[in-house]
Amino acid sequence: MILRRTSENDVALPERIAALQSAVDRAADRLDGDAVAFGQHVVEKANDRLRHGTEHTLVAMLGATGAGKSSLTNALVGSEVATTGVRRPTTSSTLACVWGDDATDLLDWLEVQNRHLNGPSERFNGLVVLDVPDHDSVRVEHRLEMERIAEQADLMVWVTDAEKYADAALHNYLRVLKGHGAVMVMVLNKIDGLSVDDRRACIADLRRLLVADGIEDGQVLALSASTGEGLDLLQDVLGDAVARQEAVVQRLEADVATAASDLLAQTGQTTGQDITNKMRARLAEDLAGAAGVDTVTDAVSRAHRRDAAAATGWPFTRWVGRLRPHPLRKLHLAEGTGGRTSLPEASGAQKARAAAAIRNVADEATASMAEPWPTIVRKAAMPPADRLADELDQAVGDAVRDHRARSPRWWSLVGVLQLLLAAATIVGLVWLIAIFVVAWLQLPDLPTPDVRGVPIPTGLLIIGALLGFLIAIIARQFAAVGAKRAARRAKKKAADSVQTVADEMVIRPIEAELATRDELVNLLTTAGGTI
Repeated sequence: MILRRTSENDVALPERIAALQSAVDRAADRLDGDAVAFGQHVVEKANDRLRHGTEHTLVAMLGATGAGKSSLTNALVGSEVATTGVRRPTTSSTLACVWGDDATDLLDWLEVQNRHLNGPSERFNGLVVLDVPDHDSVRVEHRLEMERIAEQADLMVWVTDAEKYADAALHNYLRVLKGHGAVMVMVLNKIDGLSVDDRRACIADLRRLLVADGIEDGQVLALSASTGEGLDLLQDVLGDAVARQEAVVQRLEADVATAASDLLAQTGQTTGQDITNKMRARLAEDLAGAAGVDTVTDAVSRAHRRDAAAATGWPFTRWVGRLRPHPLRKLHLAEGTGGRTSLPEASGAQKARAAAAIRNVADEATASMAEPWPTIVRKAAMPPADRLADELDQAVGDAVRDHRARSPRWWSLVGVLQLLLAAATIVGLVWLIAIFVVAWLQLPDLPTPDVRGVPIPTGLLIIGALLGFLIAIIARQFAAVGAKRAARRAKKKAADSVQTVADEMVIRPIEAELATRDELVNLLTTAGGTI
């Protein structure tokens, strides 16, 4: 069985079939369904045919009514085995003429019941000539049988004559067989009725028509089945095909190449553009808007100022701030929370902007590619809206919760100082009240030490209150600066998380489809016969 490479750039048939199968698998739901189905059909047909080996060569005698197919079959056999004329003995049957070894299994697979065994032949052992119904028959079942056998044949012999070689019906079939010239022979029959000049003219014109049909390497033989003139030329071709046992492989190679070419035509000539960092960043920015990152970072800033005030503010007024809901807890982002946030749903404008951003990335990546790849990539890049919203919400929420680190150390130091000042204020106030009560009760005066003329309780009250209030104001200013830094860090972390979501749900699907397209091209190129 000749299935090996014939040159460094050729690919053995099994590898080509495997490559086409892999390409068909990847092309499913991506490329034209008819082309994909044809590719799968070719793979199955090739595997089925190879299971029956290459020892027999199936030669289909094809042609129009009255072209002389049956007469030519009889001439090859040497006896009247095929009925000539317009009507066949069985309306839609094919006659198989077998030389040499029995081809029962092969003909059973081919579903050909009418068989004629010619016995051993030194020249033709392994040859199976199939005389099929006419391709221009008025009976549909005849044409269907002809097409079925023509598709399965290893070598196709198209029989025509000077009157019919230019018929549109014939060339409609030949155009479909573009690329199959290596397994096709055109026989110009009945040349006994033509002059030498007419023969040359018909042959030249037939070759011209074949080239127009895309069959540039097809053989053209001129002969007469009735007189036997030129019959030896056809016998040489058939004998050579039997001897080399290459027709099976050549036919399957042509089929595989045709299927690969049909699919390759849909992949386009250019590849997609790599996703740049600029494209990724722009996408993440637009998705961040839909994810409510600005709302979250504003809440982080307010939460930082609130927490700072709670830790460093004047102890006598801290409780007022606690009456207001915590900005992060309100959004279900406070420390210890989990799951979905309470961020408001993205507005219609934000959703539209996010969808447009995804389409823009897909369109940029496929700007130079022909359909259907822009549509395929755009579809792959657009995740379900609900799932995208959930993933973005989770990413932003986790980023903010993870961001919640320990409070700055200076908060604790200022907080302790504020407590000391508050204590001093309370001591001074209580002391002064005690002095007032003692004086009101006209009891002996309490000792009231002073510092440079300022009573200590008065100093404790005034200094504790004023200094505590002043420190609270200063701490608030520092907290505002810290809140900005915290908001920037939270925004950066949230943006990085959104970028991760964008990469996983948009960028990677785009890159996967572009990689699939490149892999598909490589597989189809291999299936076509080159590495």
